[in-house]
Amino acid sequence: MGLNVRMCSVLNLLADEGPMSQHQIGDLLNIDRTTMVELIDDLEREGIVRREVNPNDRRSHLIRLRPDSRAKQQKALKAFNDAADEFFAPLSAAERRQLAAMLGRLLTSTDNP
Repeated sequence: MGLNVRMCSVLNLLADEGPMSQHQIGDLLNIDRTTMVELIDDLEREGIVRREVNPNDRRSHLIRLRPDSRAKQQKALKAFNDAADEFFAPLSAAERRQLAAMLGRLLTSTDNP
């Protein structure tokens, strides 16, 4: 579909939470500012999102999922979930939860050295 994991993460976040600033998206997804700008540029170039002036802060832009992009976001989410189910199929549900918990601890430990 021409989307990478980070792009899909942005699309899913916007689909779930609605428009938000690049800064908010970057903070929530732990993506640095430079990468975030490039990511939004790519998504905007593909016609998937659009930047709008933030009515609460004219110095920032809100990123909005285009209405006609919801179908692409849903298709990408399904493809991602299907791939994850296939990859993790050898693990039981309990093992998946345990792995998720361990990975979560590793990720949060990098935020607080």
